Amino acid sequence: MIFKKINLIFAAFLAVLLFPACDIIEEPYMTGPGNGNQNGEVVRKVLLEEFTGHQCPNCPEGAQEAADLKAFFGDQLIIMSIHAGFFARTTAPHFLADYRTTAGNEINSYFGISYNPVGMVNRTEFSGSHILSPSAWGGAISQVLEQEPQAGIEITLNYQSHNRQLNLSIKTTALENIQGPIYLAAFLLEDNIMSPQQTNNPDYPNGIQENYYHKHVLRTDINGAWGEALSETGAEANQVFIKSYSITLDQAWKETFCSVVAFVYSGTNLEVIQAEQKKLY
Repeated sequence: MIFKKINLIFAAFLAVLLFPACDIIEEPYMTGPGNGNQNGEVVRKVLLEEFTGHQCPNCPEGAQEAADLKAFFGDQLIIMSIHAGFFARTTAPHFLADYRTTAGNEINSYFGISYNPVGMVNRTEFSGSHILSPSAWGGAISQVLEQEPQAGIEITLNYQSHNRQLNLSIKTTALENIQGPIYLAAFLLEDNIMSPQQTNNPDYPNGIQENYYHKHVLRTDINGAWGEALSETGAEANQVFIKSYSITLDQAWKETFCSVVAFVYSGTNLEVIQAEQKKLY
């Protein structure tokens, strides 16, 4: 179902309630294009950038809000969790895993993130601010999904496990005339990473959940923190842009839980025009 006409009051109300044996596949592993289409129609998708850290005791509640919204909006919601700032620091003996990245640190610094959990929905300003608390995510997502898609994105992946090389192609098609500079940014995410997390959950009296699963974790950028320009002068309807990249996955990352997130955004105001996600498997 395409959530083009979601009742905003219901979505906001929901957000408040939610917050308090295998087949053998020969290499290379090729996945066809993920293009956000349903019945041949391009579907509007929205990006939630969740800023978090494993030493933030309130962040599990934010992560649960994101998970609940994902369950509600389905594939139309893409989540990227950015570990950066004070609460993402490493300290012994529990918090030795370092989920900070160069791109994540740069994005965190640019938007002035000083506390967690917070997030951005399509990097759009709501009531004068890009930064939203978890209770505001649902309403903001609903507003974005009211809009018709301006572009479609197709991601094609070719992964070879023997050398952990990932080759990818990202095709962007303008669905209408788009003004101003247009940029494409792509990132690699890993899901289901188990390591300690500070928490306020009373089930963990020492305030640390050792077996916590971190979701949607930004592992690395593919074409820089801010991506690259598709066009400095905008696009005409039906104009197509194709970009290809190649990266090597770190040995510590589990490729079965990895995915590529790509989004096109305005170089004028940084707002995301369209987003897409494709799993390696």
